[in-house]
Amino acid sequence: MACYHATFCINSLAHVHGKKRYVTGDDSRNNWVLAFFTMGEGWHNNHHAYQASARQGFRWYEYDFTYYILLGLKRLGLVYDLEMPPQSVLNNEHKLTARVINKAAADLVASFDVEQIAAHVRASLPHIPDAAELQAKLASLQLPHVPTRDEVSAAAADVLARTPSIDAVIDRAHAMLLEKLGQKLANA
Repeated sequence: MACYHATFCINSLAHVHGKKRYVTGDDSRNNWVLAFFTMGEGWHNNHHAYQASARQGFRWYEYDFTYYILLGLKRLGLVYDLEMPPQSVLNNEHKLTARVINKAAADLVASFDVEQIAAHVRASLPHIPDAAELQAKLASLQLPHVPTRDEVSAAAADVLARTPSIDAVIDRAHAMLLEKLGQKLANA
């Protein structure tokens, strides 16, 4: 009975506590305590990185008793075709889908206070000028700081796992940040 309760709490606790090895576009995390009590289910970020895998503990030290049972059943001929994650996933070298890139970029943008940035821009510009007026004022105008791509990249390094698609996430996040800032200014 305790195993059932532990397994059912995976979708809540394993999305809050633990570590993220993979960028998955969600909040899934690996948690060794949950993995121990749920016979391997606590390697939840691994599961979200490659959901078809029979093994959720991708590393030798990630205890996955459910997988060991499946291996035993395979040896008895009762189970076959156990799917394993490809090496590119294990090495965290797989490309992310557009959905995951957009979700990760949106999460990254959420770490910036766009409302505060927009308020500073509005304070610097008493009215939103037309393009010609803006060009004339840009030389003398002291605009507040708007995060650069490098600053978005630094924020990504702090919150996202290593992935070959990190540049796509950073580019999308920077574009989303500027779009969101533009929307806030247009609605002012």
